[in-house]
Amino acid sequence: MTELEAIRRYWNTRAEGYSLKTAYDLQHAEKVWLERLRPFVLASGKLDILDIGCGPGFFSILLARLGHSVVAFDYTEGMLERASRNAAEADVSIVVRQGDAQDLPFPDETFDLIVSRNLMWNLEHPESAYAEWLRVLRPGGRLVNFDGNHYRHLYSEPYAEELKQPDYTDGHNPDFMLGVDPAPIHAIAANLPLSRVDRPQWDVETLLKLGARNVTVDVERKHFVDGTGQPVSIIKRFMVSAQKEEQQ
Repeated sequence: MTELEAIRRYWNTRAEGYSLKTAYDLQHAEKVWLERLRPFVLASGKLDILDIGCGPGFFSILLARLGHSVVAFDYTEGMLERASRNAAEADVSIVVRQGDAQDLPFPDETFDLIVSRNLMWNLEHPESAYAEWLRVLRPGGRLVNFDGNHYRHLYSEPYAEELKQPDYTDGHNPDFMLGVDPAPIHAIAANLPLSRVDRPQWDVETLLKLGARNVTVDVERKHFVDGTGQPVSIIKRFMVSAQKEEQQ
């Protein structure tokens, strides 16, 4: 079984619980996320948007509610089934497409905006993914990627120190896990390239190398004191945005 297939299989087992998390976020976190997305969507008219790694449709539903045309894209059929169901319950229209974020089935210059949340970290070929995302953007279009250093502790001592903190949680809320064992994704993450690099530095360097413009980041840090009494600061989550160069 390939790594990509193992990833797909794991996230299929998580689809039901992840959909519950999406329903919770739509009730309790919509305003927070709309504020984060506001600079990219609210002053631009109707946009053609691709939500990559859409899961059960959180971003897709938020953006469709704003009147945009949204394609919800995921490799996992279980996630897409729930995205369709959740969109219907929210009374919004989205298009669902299955495929690989590293090899998109869309023509060049199809979308005005690409959004993604909690996907890039578990890709085998993340640089190929960014190249593909830029390819399908129209000139002047933007990508906005929300992600985190979820398994950096496997290869970085400062991140490993965080696991020793009394307030540490691994992010797997049992209310949304529904008994699914996360051990498979832990094993997969150990072999994924982004577990081994510092982000979002890697993202910025990669996007610039690929020709993106106006690359910006917003980071969420955690500060604590390690076992020797030394202060530590690590980047937990972040947003990276970039623009495709406009035609001259």
